Amino acid sequence: MTTPVTPVAGPNTFITTGGVSVIAIFPAPNGGYITNPLNAADQGIGTAEPLYVDPVGSCSVLQANTTTFALPPGETWNVIPGQTTPTFVNAATNGHKFTTVSF
Repeated sequence: MTTPVTPVAGPNTFITTGGVSVIAIFPAPNGGYITNPLNAADQGIGTAEPLYVDPVGSCSVLQANTTTFALPPGETWNVIPGQTTPTFVNAATNGHKFTTVSF
């Protein structure tokens, strides 16, 4: 038997200022997901671009390194169930939209 969970939207759904990370998911006992939309229109910007994700800390550099990885357009990352740290995201362009849901 599974325990019921309630999906919850993440605290942010877009990058306010390009190059400045925001929290996408607070610690999620049952996991969740982050999706970078496939095309520029759905991202709300002129050209589709990667979304940088860091489940350990703030991703202030727009490149994959150490704990930060690039989530290409159209891809989804599953948040680690039981994760105790917030997940941060970042992108180059102001207004870059993304989807976040935790359980």
